[in-house]
Amino acid sequence: MSREKIKVPGKVYEELVALQREIHFTQDHQDTIKKAQDRGYMNAANWIRQNENAYKIGFAWGFEPSGDEPQGTLRDIPKRDSPAPKRTISRPTPPQTKKAQKSPGTGGIFASIKNWFSKHF
Repeated sequence: MSREKIKVPGKVYEELVALQREIHFTQDHQDTIKKAQDRGYMNAANWIRQNENAYKIGFAWGFEPSGDEPQGTLRDIPKRDSPAPKRTISRPTPPQTKKAQKSPGTGGIFASIKNWFSKHF
């Protein structure tokens, strides 16, 4: 007998991989079935229940998806819709006041003090 990975249906493979990430597999297949059912991996739980010997071999040598069923990939996730355009409110520009119309060289407290000194001294 060669050491080939056990081929399982695509959905079962996905759930076995997810289960393997969440728990450490044990040789006690009843415990693994219970943990798979608790996490909602019903396809994996049913497959392990029906294929106890194949599970034990696959536990040691690994699993791979069979070619007859498509394996789920990230491409199966639908593409994200483009974001909705942002709605903006156009606001009129406020009228400029005298302060805003001042030239930049004449403003400030030091300029006022300088002007006061030049007028009075």
